[in-house]
Amino acid sequence: GHSIHRLFFYRDAVHLASSLSVQPQDECDLAVEWREFIRQHELDAVVCIAAALRRGVLDSAEAKRWERTSSNAAEPWVLSGLGQWVDAMQRADRAVTFGN
Repeated sequence: GHSIHRLFFYRDAVHLASSLSVQPQDECDLAVEWREFIRQHELDAVVCIAAALRRGVLDSAEAKRWERTSSNAAEPWVLSGLGQWVDAMQRADRAVTFGN
């Protein structure tokens, strides 16, 4: 069988880590579904810090670092750099990418 070592979210996918997004009740909330999937399977969910900062997605440490009044990213998401992606690629026997 296969296992998932790490999920790495980049580009616009970093919006999934924002706790401020709200979907209409009749639409699927992908952020909630990803959060539940990550917690259920106890996965490492890394959000590209550069992409997140550009899009206004900050955890408490980055909000403090950049002197912002609030943060909008919390567990299970972890903001980190491309080193996490490189590490995952070295450990994996395959990678799956969605989008462009």
